[in-house]
Amino acid sequence: MEQHPTFHQHMNTAKTLLEQGRDNAFIESHLQQQGLDSHLLSSILEQVKRLRNAKRTQNGSMLILIGVILLGLGFVSCIFLHDSGASVDFALYGLTAIGAVVLVAGLTMIFH
Repeated sequence: MEQHPTFHQHMNTAKTLLEQGRDNAFIESHLQQQGLDSHLLSSILEQVKRLRNAKRTQNGSMLILIGVILLGLGFVSCIFLHDSGASVDFALYGLTAIGAVVLVAGLTMIFH
């Protein structure tokens, strides 16, 4: 009697393909070649989509945190540089611009 692969075995295959950077269409075609029924296939593809979105959310959140830290550093350094009479150009324009770009990149990763 031949034993058919379980949901978890197919899910592990899908996770492996996802970690290799494969897109959803490739994962779907690979799983269809293994003879999955449409209900099981749609369930696995839904889980793959959740995993992909979780990774994007994690990376986007990290970028947002870095952007906020850069913006905060720019603000604090502007205060100290202004009090000491030094030029605030880099802190005001450089750190703020870099922080804003990184922050928007993180938001784009999460909400795209």
